[in-house]
Amino acid sequence: MFLNGRLQKSLLAVTVISGLLALFFSQRGVEEPEPITVVSVETTVVVTTTIYVPPIRYVVQLGDTLFGIAETNRLDMRLLMEMNGITDPDRVEAGQELIFPPGNVFIPVAPSTTMKP
Repeated sequence: MFLNGRLQKSLLAVTVISGLLALFFSQRGVEEPEPITVVSVETTVVVTTTIYVPPIRYVVQLGDTLFGIAETNRLDMRLLMEMNGITDPDRVEAGQELIFPPGNVFIPVAPSTTMKP
């Protein structure tokens, strides 16, 4: 069931010519596409949590001075006076209750991590 010699040559000629035409038209007018650059971006979310700390109360003892109380507790004496409505630092009396400023506590919290299975 072989094809006739003339038909074989015709099919071969058509195949070769169509291949050459395909090659010619594929090279004609085709521009190289510009390469695409993919950039990976990593984002990090920083989370901070503020914890409320109530002010500390201190009762003035006999012999205490406002300067000594501030120095012992590492406080700014002017802020201590302002918070307690004191205008004269020499006028604190035993039994008087003072309010200390709360510490500013910022605790950084790491983002949650999930392990891949």
